[in-house]
Amino acid sequence: MESNKKRLFYIDNLRIILVILVVLSHAAITYGPIGFWYYYERTELASTYFLAFYVSLIQAFLMGLFFMISAFFISFSLAEKGPKKFINSRLKRLGIPLVFYIIFISPAIRYLDYLIIKGKSANYFIFYYEEILKKGVVDAGPLWFLQVLLFFSILYAIVDIIATSIKNNRKELILKFPSNKNIFISIIILGLTTFFLRLKFPVSSNIVHLNFGLAPQYIFLFALGIIASNNKWFEAITAAKAKLWFGVSMVAIIIWPLFIISNWTSPPDIEIFLGGLRWQAFAYSFWEAVLSISMPISIIYFFRKRLNFQNKLFKIASKSAYTVFIIHSVIIVLLSYSLRNMLFHPQVKFLIVGLSGVIICFIIAFFITKIRFLRNII
Repeated sequence: MESNKKRLFYIDNLRIILVILVVLSHAAITYGPIGFWYYYERTELASTYFLAFYVSLIQAFLMGLFFMISAFFISFSLAEKGPKKFINSRLKRLGIPLVFYIIFISPAIRYLDYLIIKGKSANYFIFYYEEILKKGVVDAGPLWFLQVLLFFSILYAIVDIIATSIKNNRKELILKFPSNKNIFISIIILGLTTFFLRLKFPVSSNIVHLNFGLAPQYIFLFALGIIASNNKWFEAITAAKAKLWFGVSMVAIIIWPLFIISNWTSPPDIEIFLGGLRWQAFAYSFWEAVLSISMPISIIYFFRKRLNFQNKLFKIASKSAYTVFIIHSVIIVLLSYSLRNMLFHPQVKFLIVGLSGVIICFIIAFFITKIRFLRNII
C-alpha cells in the first residue's frame, strides 16, 4: 500500500500468481527428482526432469520476489504504526499462522504419513507425544518463509529505530532506479556471494529446516524491496528496461535445459550443480542470480501495466491467497496419497494434483477467510 493509501492491485494480483506457483512447485517436487517435501513418488524416468527444470526455475526467483514485495510495504507500515505496533502486527500476522502450522498442521501431515504410507496404527495423541514431542520435532514446512520474514521484519524495525536516532534531521538519500550497468554488477555480486556460500552450504543441505544456500537471494531481494518502496522504483520501471531484462530472462531459461543436457550423466548427478568447488555450481549460482534480478523487473512491470485492476474473482482470490499458502501442504499431500496406487505417468499426476490442488485450496481458503476472528490474521 502506498503512502496515499491507494491500493496497488497489480501487487495483489501478483501475489495470487506467486502463491499458485508455490502450490504447483510442491506438486512438482512430489513427482520430480529434486527438492524437499513431505511425500515423494520419484522414478528413473528421464521425462520427470522437466519437473526438475520447473522447480529449479521457480526456486531461482519466486521466493526472492515474495521477499521483495513483502518488504515493499514494510517501511510504510512501520512509519504508520510505529515500532511497537508494527512488531505486534508482524507477530500476529506471521507468528500466529507459523505457530499454528508447527503445532497442528505439520504433525497432522506426519500422522497421515504414519498411517497411510508407513502402514502403522496409533492413536493420534500417542503418536503426537511419541513422534513429535519426545523427538522435539519442530517443522515449519513451507512456512519457513514466514519464519524468515518475521526475523527480517523485526531486524528492519530495530535498524530503523537506530538509524532514526542518529539521523539528526538529515535529508534522506533519494536513489534513482539502477542503470543496466548497476543491475549487471548486482548480478555479479549476488552470483559470487551465492557460489562462495554454497561451498559451505550447498542447496541440497537443510539446516534447522532452512536452506542457507539460498540466503543471499532472499536477503538481497528483501533489502531491494525496502529500497524500491522508499524510492518508488516499481513505478520507475520503463518499458525499455522491462523488455531488456525480460529478454535476458528468456535467454537464461532457454540455456538452462541445454546446459543440463550437455552435463548429463547416467544416473544424473544433480549434486554437481548445487554447491562445491565445481564450475557447474559456479554456473548455477550465476544462472539463479540472473533470474532472481531480471525476472522481478519484467514481471512487476507487466503486472503494473496489464493487471493493475481487480474484478470480483481477483478480489476473492487476493483475499484468499495468504490462507492458501498456509494450508496448501496438507491438500497437496492428501491429493498425492489419493493417486499413489494409480498407474499414471508422473507428469499426469503432477497436473492432476497441482491444478486440482490450486482450485481446492482457494475454495477452502475462501470459506476460512469468512470466519470473523480469523480475518485480521489470514
